[in-house]
Amino acid sequence: MSKTKQVIEQYKQNKQEYLANIHKEKNFINRFKKRLPNILTKSRIIAPFLIVPAAIFGNFIIATIIAGAFGLTDAFDGLLARKWHATSEYGRKLDVISDKMFALGLILPLLITNPFIILPTLILEFAIGFISTKAELNNRHPKSTLLGKVKTNFLYITLTTLFLSKCINLPINYLLPLIGLTNVSQLATAIQYQCLSKTTNEKKNNDIKKEDIKSKDIKNKDIQQEIREYQYLKESLLEEPVEEKEFVKTKRYK
Repeated sequence: MSKTKQVIEQYKQNKQEYLANIHKEKNFINRFKKRLPNILTKSRIIAPFLIVPAAIFGNFIIATIIAGAFGLTDAFDGLLARKWHATSEYGRKLDVISDKMFALGLILPLLITNPFIILPTLILEFAIGFISTKAELNNRHPKSTLLGKVKTNFLYITLTTLFLSKCINLPINYLLPLIGLTNVSQLATAIQYQCLSKTTNEKKNNDIKKEDIKSKDIKNKDIQQEIREYQYLKESLLEEPVEEKEFVKTKRYK
């Protein structure tokens, strides 16, 4: 099975475990509390299908409202999940997917109007996504860091502000410092994720080496034990004939 299929199968398994955990709850309110964080997370996957058409047809006011409203869900889904003890591996993976799709939905319309200014943001976001995906395929299970969350907040604020600038005819030059700050946070996040991925890989390799050494030690101990048992058995077998000869010899003399 390829690594991609393994990740997909693992994702499906995480989803089944999440649903099974919800079905254990007999109280409707508790089931709703466990579902709500992921419902908010999934809403960001739907958002681009509303934002992109609105922006393409020039209705940036609606696009800005939708972007702002759905952007707030990123703050509340994790908060509610931790408060209601509804965190799960499925929710973590779903959050990563929804964040990337939502960011892409915000970037694409702006890329059409201001390609040279927005292109670095798109490239850096793809780089972060590539590093995270590669780590996931190698079973390193990347987790969001504080820097990553700060970057995401900067990204959403910057892109929503760019939509707003279209509504009030604000020159994009005024927003260049904010865009630059977002790009710096993206670059720092990409570097951090890459370093964490290497560290995790080295730790994993060290753990494998330790397990190999441990298993070799166990095998050596088993071999040594077998040798000792063999020597004991050999000595026991050699001793018996000697005792028998001595018995026969003493019997003859008698």
